[in-house]
Amino acid sequence: MSDVELVWPNKELQLRASGEAGYEWLSLGDERLCAKPSIERISDGRLTARTNLIAIGDGLDVLEALGARSPVLTGGVRLVYIDPPFNTQGSFRQYNDAMQRSMWLSMMRDRLAAVRPLLAEDASIWVHLDDAEVHRARAIMDEVFGENAFVASVIWQKRTTRDSRAAFSSNHDTILVYAPSGPKRWKTSRNLLTKEDARLRNRDGDPRGPWADAPFTAPGYRKGQQYEITTPTGLILRPPRGRSWYATEQTFLDLLADGRIWFPKGGDGSPRLKLFASQLRGLVPFTVWGATDTGTNDDAKRHLLAMFPGAEVFDTPKPESLLERIIHIATNPSELVVDLFGGSGTTAAVAHKMRRRWLIAERNPQTVLDFLVPRMRRVVNGLDPGGVTEVTSWVCGGEFEVVQVAPICGALPESARPPAIRRRWLRIEKLLSPAGGARSSSAA
Repeated sequence: MSDVELVWPNKELQLRASGEAGYEWLSLGDERLCAKPSIERISDGRLTARTNLIAIGDGLDVLEALGARSPVLTGGVRLVYIDPPFNTQGSFRQYNDAMQRSMWLSMMRDRLAAVRPLLAEDASIWVHLDDAEVHRARAIMDEVFGENAFVASVIWQKRTTRDSRAAFSSNHDTILVYAPSGPKRWKTSRNLLTKEDARLRNRDGDPRGPWADAPFTAPGYRKGQQYEITTPTGLILRPPRGRSWYATEQTFLDLLADGRIWFPKGGDGSPRLKLFASQLRGLVPFTVWGATDTGTNDDAKRHLLAMFPGAEVFDTPKPESLLERIIHIATNPSELVVDLFGGSGTTAAVAHKMRRRWLIAERNPQTVLDFLVPRMRRVVNGLDPGGVTEVTSWVCGGEFEVVQVAPICGALPESARPPAIRRRWLRIEKLLSPAGGARSSSAA
């Protein structure tokens, strides 16, 4: 842990959700902290190790209600991605983004601390913010996970248009990446980015398809790798000074016979090793992600508007291509992805299309009913052709369950209580799937 500490008012207290949108400070001795938040079922399936789950409630209450022994958390959480309120002191359609800084800091700390004991050994935590609080969030994450858990600050280009009214036109967000096992250990289990097919070309008509190439030399002097190579045009080549050929002469002859050696410059050039797509090592991710590769807020809004024509969609939704990259780097199929601020459901949609398990908490029941549930119904039923559907070869299938988690502080308003939610849930179900049921029997 750091010997430098960020201090704020009421830091010694815990910040708990109260009612539908408020918060309440509780001292560590408050008897309410001994109570376990209650779970109310909305859909009818049994929670198992294969369950994908939408939980209506605050993320801290949801984690406590499930508990470490919940079958949903079997194997531990491999990836936590959260896109919390940025605390910009503004107001958006779906939520108010103005909290007292002390409350925002405790809100973040308490929920990150709650998820830590649930993490898998090779887990990573990705926290998506802008400049309003990102520097303070890093101090919190140092405190919760330790300074040595820091991996990177990813800069994501969120827009390509220019704001001419501002002193600087802000066009990026920051995603803080932490891994409790430390970056050196975590990198052995994270996935590399795949090379673009555009880097592969078929310059000799090879029937095996396009290929990349690499020098057939290696640094240093190795006696067994010093020999003459004759080019197709008759030139006799030896390794450059201080280098050797990449392999022994017999290996070179085997590669040449297999059509794995290419001579550029019309046959005059130094030999190059041909590498097909299956042989290429992936790319280590950069810390700057451009809009071309990972999309923008506007791309995400267009996707939402295509699914929900005429609706007042989120102002700054995140594109599926951004989540696809994060989930690819941080997880493998069937591993668990958790998002404690579910919003419009991008994390759930992408995780589902990528055949990961997922747990999404969203406090606003109207957001769940207006966006999260209908969106996931479309994904399950194969009615969402946008986003990363084509990239992931997603067709349809899978299932999910829905639960309501009541806060330990205060009472839920009538509109957020399970019977009211269940009535609206049934109306949504009837609208999207006349056959009924929150689950699909199709294979994912």
